[in-house]
Amino acid sequence: VGAVLTAPEVLLSPPLAEVNKVLAKLVRSIVESSRAFVRWMDGTCKETPPQPIGGPDEEPLLFSFFSDVSRLPELRGLMTLTAREYERTLGRVNKQLDQYRKYDQLWKMDRGQALAKFEQKAPTLVMFDARLQSYSKVVRDAKAMETELDIGFVRVSVGSLNESIEQHASAWIGGITKLLNAMARPELLAMHEETTDLTEALHRSPDTLEDLQFVLNQVADIGRRSMEVELHIAALEEKYRTLRMYEFEVPEEEASIIDGLHGFWGELCNAAKVRDRSLSASKREFTLVTAAQVTEFQKAVQAIHEEYMARGPGAGGIELEEGAALLEQYRSTLSKSLRQREQLGAAQKLFGMPLQAYPELSEVEQSLSDLSGIYSVHRELQGKRDDWAATLWSELDMGVLEHGVEEFEARLRQMTKDIKALRPFRKVEEAVSSFRQSLPLIASLKNEALRPRHWERLVEKTGVSIELDPRKLSVGMLFEMRLERFEAEIGEIVLGAVKELNIERGINEIAETWRTMEFSVIKYFKGSQERGLVLRSTDEIAQILEDQTMNLSSMMASKFVAPFVEDTTRWEKAMSTVAEVIEVWVKVQSKWMYLEAIFIGSEDIRLQLPEAAKRFDQVHTAFKKIMEETAKRPNVLEASTTEGRLDALAQLFSQLEACQKSLSDYLETKRTAFPRFYFLSDDELLQILGTSNPTSVQEHMLKLFDNAAALTFDRAGAKVLGMVSSEKESFTFDSQRLAEGAVETWLSGIEEEMIATLRRQTKVATYTYPKTDRIEWLKAELGMVVNTGAQIWWTFETHDVFDAVRKGDKMGMKNFAAKNHAQLNELIVAIRDPKLTRQATKRINTLVIIDVHARDIIDTFVRDSVLDEREFAWESQLRFYWDREEDDVLIRQCSGDFRFGYEYQGLNGRLVITPLTDRCYMTCTQALHYRLGCAPAGPAGTGKTETVKDLSKAMALQCKVFCCGEGLDFKAMGSIFSGLVQTGAWGCFDEF
Repeated sequence: VGAVLTAPEVLLSPPLAEVNKVLAKLVRSIVESSRAFVRWMDGTCKETPPQPIGGPDEEPLLFSFFSDVSRLPELRGLMTLTAREYERTLGRVNKQLDQYRKYDQLWKMDRGQALAKFEQKAPTLVMFDARLQSYSKVVRDAKAMETELDIGFVRVSVGSLNESIEQHASAWIGGITKLLNAMARPELLAMHEETTDLTEALHRSPDTLEDLQFVLNQVADIGRRSMEVELHIAALEEKYRTLRMYEFEVPEEEASIIDGLHGFWGELCNAAKVRDRSLSASKREFTLVTAAQVTEFQKAVQAIHEEYMARGPGAGGIELEEGAALLEQYRSTLSKSLRQREQLGAAQKLFGMPLQAYPELSEVEQSLSDLSGIYSVHRELQGKRDDWAATLWSELDMGVLEHGVEEFEARLRQMTKDIKALRPFRKVEEAVSSFRQSLPLIASLKNEALRPRHWERLVEKTGVSIELDPRKLSVGMLFEMRLERFEAEIGEIVLGAVKELNIERGINEIAETWRTMEFSVIKYFKGSQERGLVLRSTDEIAQILEDQTMNLSSMMASKFVAPFVEDTTRWEKAMSTVAEVIEVWVKVQSKWMYLEAIFIGSEDIRLQLPEAAKRFDQVHTAFKKIMEETAKRPNVLEASTTEGRLDALAQLFSQLEACQKSLSDYLETKRTAFPRFYFLSDDELLQILGTSNPTSVQEHMLKLFDNAAALTFDRAGAKVLGMVSSEKESFTFDSQRLAEGAVETWLSGIEEEMIATLRRQTKVATYTYPKTDRIEWLKAELGMVVNTGAQIWWTFETHDVFDAVRKGDKMGMKNFAAKNHAQLNELIVAIRDPKLTRQATKRINTLVIIDVHARDIIDTFVRDSVLDEREFAWESQLRFYWDREEDDVLIRQCSGDFRFGYEYQGLNGRLVITPLTDRCYMTCTQALHYRLGCAPAGPAGTGKTETVKDLSKAMALQCKVFCCGEGLDFKAMGSIFSGLVQTGAWGCFDEF
C-alpha cells in the first residue's frame, strides 16, 4: 500500500479496510473450495447425486465435505490467528504513520497568517535563523527517510509522502526568507539614502554663518554616529548573508548596495575629517561675530525681564482678563528669545566658545510656565461658564456643573506652593469658590416644587428680571443674578416651595384616593333567601378617612397652606360629611339587618306590633333604594355627598330606633310575665315569640332552666308531659299542662308544675326511704330526690344519736359511724353491678360523694366527742329537714334557714366536699341570711365558681354564671339583675 498526503491527513491507498476485505474473501474462498469435494454414496466410490429440495425453482442440495471442513478446530484456529495478525499489523502500520503526523503543522497551519503574526512580533535575525534552521532540518530528514517500509505482511510505500513533506518544508523556507528580505530592504535603502545625503551635505559651500553651522553639524554628526552606523551596516550584511545561505535570490540592486555599503561609509568618515580641517579659518572669523551677538542678546533679555516684572501678567493690580492677554503676548516674546538663545548656544558649541547663561530669561520662562497653569484654569472656567450659560434651564444637568467645578478645584489643589503664592492664583481661586457657592443655590432652584409664583418672588428679591418661560429661560440668566448674594432668601423660597408641594401632593393624593375609593356592596342573605344589598365592612374606609382627616388638619395648621386654603377647606368639609354619613349608614344598616329578620321574617311579630311593622316597611323600602343606587354608583365620595343623603339616613335611623324601642317594650312585657326570659338574648327570645309552635322553646331550655334540656310533649305537641335532663333522665308531671296561648303564660305553668311535681316526689321518697332497700330506693327515684332524701334522713338520724347519747347511750355515735361505713360499702358494692343502668350509676356516684362527706363528719364527731346538737361542729353543717308544719324541705346552716328550691337538677353530679368546701358553704349561706353578696376570692382554677354552683345544686336553686367582659354594660347588667330578682335565681359574675 502507498502512504500519501491528502491534506490535512496522511492516508493509505488502498485503505487497510479494503485489505481486510480481500484477506477475509481469500480465507472464505479457501474454505469454500471444499464444496468441490462431493461425498460418495454409502458403501460405494460413487459421488452422491444432488438431492432436490422444495420446488422445482430451488437449487438441489449437494452433499460435500464443506460442513465437516468448516467445523474443524484447526481451521477455526487458523482463521482466528489470521484475524489477530491483521489487527496487530494494522496497529503497527498506524503507529508507523504517527511518526509522519508530527510534521502535520507543515500543511495544517495557514502559512500566510503564521508569517503575518511572526512579522507583527518584529523578529530579530536570530529568530529568523532559528526557524530557517528548523525547516532545513525537516528537509534533510525527509530526504534521508526510507521510501518503503515492511510491516508484517504489509509493505508501505512512503516515497510520495517524503516528497510532500520536503516540498512543504521548502515552501516555509521560501516564505520566511521572502519575509526577511521584505523587512531588510527598507532598512538598506534608507541607509543608502542617508549616506548619499551626508555626502552631498559635506560638499556644501559655507558662505554664511548658517551654512558653516550646517556643514560643521554634519561633520560632527558623522563622527558621533560612526560606531552606530557601522553596527547597523554589519547587521544588514548578516541578514543578506542569511538570505544567500538559504538560496534566496537577492535582487541585483540590493546586492550591489549591500556589497559596497561598508566601504562607502568608511570613505564618508574620512571625507568628514578632511572637511573639518579645511574649515578652520572660517570658524575663527565667525567666532567673533557670535560673541557680539551674545552680548547684544544679553542686553535684550535684561530689558524683557525688567518690563515683565513691572507690567507682566503676574504683577499686582492686573485683572484676570488683562493678565490672560499679557500672558499670550509675553509667551510670543519668550518663544522668539528662546529660539535665539538656542541658535547662539549652538554657535557657541560649534566654535568651542563657553556657553553664556541667561538667568533672567529662565526666570521669565519659569514664571510664565507657572502662570500658564493658573490662567489656563481661568480661561477654561470662563469657557465652561459660557457653555453652561447657553444651556436652557429645563435641560440643565447639575451633575455636569458640579463635576466641572470639582475638576477645576482639583487642578488648583494640585498646584505647588510657589504657584499658590502668586496673585493671579488667589483671584482664580476666589472665582472658582464663588461659582462653587452658587451651585447649591442653582441646584435648589431645580427643585420641582418651584412654581411661577416662587420665580416671581426670586425676581423681586434679586432685582434682576428674567424670562419666566421655561422654553426661554437659560442658565446664563441665573448667573447674572449672582445668586450667592441671596443665599438666605433663596433658601426661604425653596423651603416654602417644598412645603407647599407636600401640601399640594397631599391634596392630590386625597383627591386621587377618593376618586377611586368605592363601597363594596354585597348581597345579604338570611339562610338561603336573599334579603337585599348591604355594605361590606367599612373599617378600611374609616381608617383611610381618619388618616386623611389628620393630614388635612396638619395642612391647615401649616403656615405654607395659603395657596391651598380653599382646597383644604373644601376637603375637610367633604371628609367630615363622609365620616358622618358612613357612621350613620353603618348604624342604619346594622339595625336594619337586625330588625329585618324580625319584621320581615316573622309574621307573628308583625301581627303583635302592627304600627312598628308599618314603620319598618317604610324604612325597608327607603334603605333598599339607597343601596340599589349605591350599587350602581359605588364611589364613596359621590354616594356620601349626594344631596340629602345624610338627612335621609339620619331619618331612617330615628325610625329604626322607634321600631327598636317598640320591639324592646314588647319584649320587656314578655320578660316581666316570665322572668326567666331575661336570661335569653333578644334574638333567642324573638325566635320563641316569632312562632306559634310550642316546640320552639326546646333549644333554649338549658338557658331557661338549670338542667332541663327539653320538655316532653304529646304527639300533637299541644300538651307538656314532663322534663328531660341533659343526661337523659326524665320525669313526668303530675298534671299535664296545655302548651297554648301566650308562651310566657304556659311556660309559667310549666315552672309551677315542675316545682309541684318535684316537691311531691321528694316528700314521697323521703317517707318511703326507711321502708325500702336503700339500693332499690335510689334506683327508683330521681337523682336530685335521692340526694335530698338521703341528706334529710342522715340529718334526722344524727339528731336521734344526739338524743340517745343525751339519754345515756354512750356508744350511740360510734354505732352510727359504723352504720355510715356500712351504707357506703353497700354503695361501693352496688356500683360494681354490671346490670346497672347508666343513670343509676350516676345516681350512686353522686350519693357516694355525699355519703363520704357524711361519714367523715360522724368520724370527726366520734374523734372529737361532739355529742350535743348545739355544738358548732354540728350547727355549721349544711343540714336538710322535712318540716312537718311547713310540709316542705328546709335547709339550715348556723343561723340561716332556707327553703328547698326544687329546680330540676337531673344527674349533673356534685363536687367532692372538703373542709374548705364546708367553710365556703357556710360563708355563702350566712351572706344569704343577712341579705348580703358573697365574693369568694382565690387563685384562678381553685373552684370558686364551681363551689357556688355546687351549693346551688344542693339547695335546688337556679344559678346563672356570667362571664363579665367589656360587652357587659350597665344595660345588660340591669337586664340580668331584673331576671335574678324576679326568678330568685343566683347570679355568679365571674372574671371581672
